[in-house]
Amino acid sequence: MKRTLISAAVAAAAMLSAPVGAQGMMGGYGPGYGMGPGMMGGYGPGHGYSALNLSTEQRARLADIEREVSRKQWDVMKKMHDQDFHMHDLFGSGAVDETRARKTYQVMSEAHKEMFETMLEARKRIDSVLTPEQREQLRRSR
Repeated sequence: MKRTLISAAVAAAAMLSAPVGAQGMMGGYGPGYGMGPGMMGGYGPGHGYSALNLSTEQRARLADIEREVSRKQWDVMKKMHDQDFHMHDLFGSGAVDETRARKTYQVMSEAHKEMFETMLEARKRIDSVLTPEQREQLRRSR
């Protein structure tokens, strides 16, 4: 479970830290830039954001959201990694202090939840940047 949380956090942060390409945030179809379809709790396969004909302002706002989310996720990932080191120490020393192990796991779980909440908030913010027509186009492209 612990490794699953760390792996998910690493994957999420790696995706969020990708630069925004010419196709806009999360286009996924540019020259290796942005995220693929379905990222950020996304809309599934299809044309992604690159097919939405985003305005320059929309691209800029999405890039700002991506940078902010990336910073937050990396900060939270650092907390998770710190706790992972504690967990390794606890289990590698022979007898396990169950109270400390539970506390460490709880901190990791809270960090994972914080990342999830950040992703949900980002999704709302991204949706607010898109027009109703763009959001509908994404829904249809699932």
